[in-house]
Amino acid sequence: MRFFRFLILGLWAAALGARADLPDYQVFPAQGAQLLLWVASEQGRAEPEVQAAQKLAAQGVEVWLLDPIGAYFLPQLPRSMDAVPQQDLADWLRAALASGKRVGVVAVARAAVPVLRAAALLEPAQRSRLSVMLMYPNLYTVAEPLAAPDYLDVGALAGLCVRILQPRRSAATPWLPGLLDHLALHGATVSHAILENLRERYWARETPTEFEIAEGQRMDALLLRELNTLGCK
Repeated sequence: MRFFRFLILGLWAAALGARADLPDYQVFPAQGAQLLLWVASEQGRAEPEVQAAQKLAAQGVEVWLLDPIGAYFLPQLPRSMDAVPQQDLADWLRAALASGKRVGVVAVARAAVPVLRAAALLEPAQRSRLSVMLMYPNLYTVAEPLAAPDYLDVGALAGLCVRILQPRRSAATPWLPGLLDHLALHGATVSHAILENLRERYWARETPTEFEIAEGQRMDALLLRELNTLGCK
C-alpha cells in the first residue's frame, strides 16, 4: 500500500513539474541584441513563417517560433487559442526577458488573446520591456458584419507597447479604431500600421495575388522594420 501511495505522489509531482515547463517552440539562434517571440495563428505554423524566421536570424535577430495549436494538441479553431495556458506563456515571456536581449513579440490572429493575457500576468516593469506586434488580432467575443463587435477582456496592460499590423483588404479593418480604443482602455500604449493591398494571412493563402506572394517573401523585412521603429517610451 505504501508503494502505491508513493507511486501516486510521484506521478502527481511529475505532473506538476511538467505543467510548469515552457511550451515547445522552435529556436532560430542569432548573436544580435534582439529577440523576437513569434506566435503562430490558430491555423498553425506556415512554411513562409519559418523562412522569415530563418532570414531574421541571418540578420542577427534571434527568433523563438511557437505554434500553440501544435504545442498543446488543440483543434485548428480560433476559440482553441482561448484555452492556451496563460501562465505557460507568461513564463515564456519571462524567460525571454531574462535573456538580456531586447524582446519583441508578434502574434497572428487569435494568438493575440493568450499573448495579451500572458502579458497581463507580468509585473508592469516587465511589460514595459516588451514590444508587441499584433497581426490582424482577433479579440472579439462576437463579430457580425453590420454591427460593432464585442471584445474579450484581456487584463491590465499598463506599460505594454502594442502595434497593430492590419491588412487593408480585411473585413475587420473598419473595426480598427474600436480595437485601438479597447486596448488603450486596458492600459496599453497603442499604434497601428495599415498593410496596403494585402489580406489576412497573405503569406499562406491558397490563391494569393502576385503582390501578396512578393510581400510574403519579404515578411522578415516588415517585422525587422517594425521592431527597429516600434517604441512607446
